[in-house]
This record gives sequence, C-alpha cells and structure tokens, in this order.
Amino acid sequence: MQLSEMRTEARLIFNEPDADNSHFTNSQLNAWANECDRYALTRLQSIPIKERDYTSGATISLNARMLTIDRVYLKEQPQNKFQALIIIDLETLETVDPQWPSAEVGVPRYLVRKDTGTALMYPPPDTANTGQTVRTYGMEFPADMSADGDKPSLPINLHDIYPHYMAYRAFQGLGMTDKATVELIFVNSQLKAQLAISTRFSQQLVQWIPQQDEF
Repeated sequence: MQLSEMRTEARLIFNEPDADNSHFTNSQLNAWANECDRYALTRLQSIPIKERDYTSGATISLNARMLTIDRVYLKEQPQNKFQALIIIDLETLETVDPQWPSAEVGVPRYLVRKDTGTALMYPPPDTANTGQTVRTYGMEFPADMSADGDKPSLPINLHDIYPHYMAYRAFQGLGMTDKATVELIFVNSQLKAQLAISTRFSQQLVQWIPQQDEF
C-alpha cells in the first residue's frame, strides 16, 4: 500500500475524505504513518539490520536512525583489509584505560559508543588509519515515507494497520476516545497475530535444524 493510499483509507475511517476540508493536513497524516512504522517495528522487535559506512577518526558521528551497533570493521592500514573492532561502552573504556582522553594515536582496536549519536575509536587512529572506511552492522529504523508512492518496510499483510493507526491518532485529536481505542485495538491485534506467526515459524525452524548426533 502506498502512502497516498494510506491517507485515503485513513480519511474514510475518520470521515474526513476531503483533505482541503479537514482537521488534519496530508503532512500530519504522513507523520502518523511514519510513527506507525516505528511503533510496529518496535512492537514486533524486528527492526532491520543495516550496513552503513563511516569515515574513521577519533570521533565518529553516527546516523540518527541507528539504534544498535552489533558489529564493526575498520579497513586497517597498511594491510588494507577489514579487521573487526571490539564494541564497548564508555564505562568499560575507563576500566581499560583510565587515561583514555590522553591516549596516543595508533591502530584502533575498540569502538566506544559514547552516546546516542557519537562513537569514539580507541586508540585514536594514526595518520594511516584516519580517513579509512569503518563499516557497521546494526539495527536502524528505515527512512521516513514522504513521497506519495512510498511504501512501508513491513510485510504487505500488515499494510492495513497504517490507515487504522492514522485514524487512531486522528480520533485522538478530535477527542473521540472510544473510536481511537477501537482503532488501536485493531492495530495491536494485527501486530500480535504477526508476532505469533513469526515466533511459531522460528520454533519450527529450530526443531527442523538437525542436531549434531543426527549427521
């Protein structure tokens, strides 16, 4: 379902089909569609894994959509090959080296998640290892939908929840609490059903995998 179709369906649900004669603009509905995307991905615990490249330096500014860094590699010099870095937090770094702010440059061995949007390389990269590729893999929210033809990242069987979530937010704005509750219950029921399907499939897959003594 495209973003324009979501808006049309949502407007039918909260009975304001004319965008020019409505309490809510298309931009507001778009924002609610993206809010639904984040809500659903979080509830399903199925945020996509994203590969992203950064440039090495003492400090790296992370993409704002990145939630976790699960693996990280530096294109180390002079070997010119990707080498895995160890991911630690700032508290662990202080244990490794209490004087880390004054550390001499060298070949980085750690990536330190300093805060939500910043990571440090330790030790800070020397000249040869500055400006090299740092490749990360981690959970990241998909880009917002904005164009009319954009589609959500969720499976097609869940596309129907978007108009209902948008209607839920509209009914909230109109003070129609009962109707808002009905729409949110529908959204959550669909997500619960999807989660049950995914969990059952995962369990069946584990049962199917041959054990070592079966070979």
